[in-house]
Amino acid sequence: MPSGITATVLVVIISAGALLLLAASALAIYVLAIRAYHKIFDRPLPRPPYDKSPLKIEQDTIFGRGKNWFYTNRMDFLDIQIKSFDRIVLSGYYRPSDKKTTRTLVILVHGWKDHPSDMGAYAQMLLQKNDYHILIPHLRAHGMSQGRFIGYGLYDSQDIISWVRFMEKKLGSPLKIILFGRSMGAAAVLMAAASRKLSPSVAGIIADSPFDTFENQLMHTMKNKYHFRGKWFIKLVANIAQSRIGFPIKRAAVLPVAGRIKIPVLLFHGADDRFVSPEMSEAIYERLACPKRLVFVEKARHVMAFDVSPGKYSNEVEKFFKVCKMI
Repeated sequence: MPSGITATVLVVIISAGALLLLAASALAIYVLAIRAYHKIFDRPLPRPPYDKSPLKIEQDTIFGRGKNWFYTNRMDFLDIQIKSFDRIVLSGYYRPSDKKTTRTLVILVHGWKDHPSDMGAYAQMLLQKNDYHILIPHLRAHGMSQGRFIGYGLYDSQDIISWVRFMEKKLGSPLKIILFGRSMGAAAVLMAAASRKLSPSVAGIIADSPFDTFENQLMHTMKNKYHFRGKWFIKLVANIAQSRIGFPIKRAAVLPVAGRIKIPVLLFHGADDRFVSPEMSEAIYERLACPKRLVFVEKARHVMAFDVSPGKYSNEVEKFFKVCKMI
């Protein structure tokens, strides 16, 4: 049997080893959280010196054909810029109506890691119905806009309000505006609609596949993509984001503010969406206290409702525009 001293030494060694193991595990988790933070928040691609057409555009979906339409008609879109609330330069494409008397504007807001050209199909659909003014901004930290960190709807909603003010000054009043976003852009237009700063010129919101809260979306992605349910890990990433860039993850959310929205809202969601759960649109719909409609499209994956059922989608948009007195 070991002596008392030997036993004490063994206990110390084992305890020290356990502490080192715990410290190493904690460090590994922290390093993983740092990597997750950068992957989630860092700008996806460097800001290019200029925007150019892709060498090849796949046209097997309505969005590919819409992208091709956008670049074919690129000269119809003017390059415009504004400064955001935090003094970064935001870029956008503005297609003025051919009719000088037009008093209607649609602002199309793309999603995460998307480009304004990805909204070309929606612009094409709208212009087939009426000659609206069309604005398609680059979201912060995307495309030609400045910004090091993605806004996840929270900061983007404030940018959208700035775009609305800019266009009101440019076009004058009276003016009627529809905010039309998809995915992260859909969450952004809903958050903008809930803000007291939003102009009364905005007559309605179309939101295709929005998340209800960014925190829920992160947990949904971790569960479905990485088979991991650690809410504590999301909290760790959130703490890193708060300390490094001052980003309050809990405020990047539609659900807590949905009840403040007063203007009509049209929600679309693909029933087979595995990226943003259709239940998120349902949750938002239940919280809305304004005129509202929720449209599910069967067999549609994330943001693919328009591609799967273009006739139904277009008809719903047209009916909504009548509700908002845009037609």
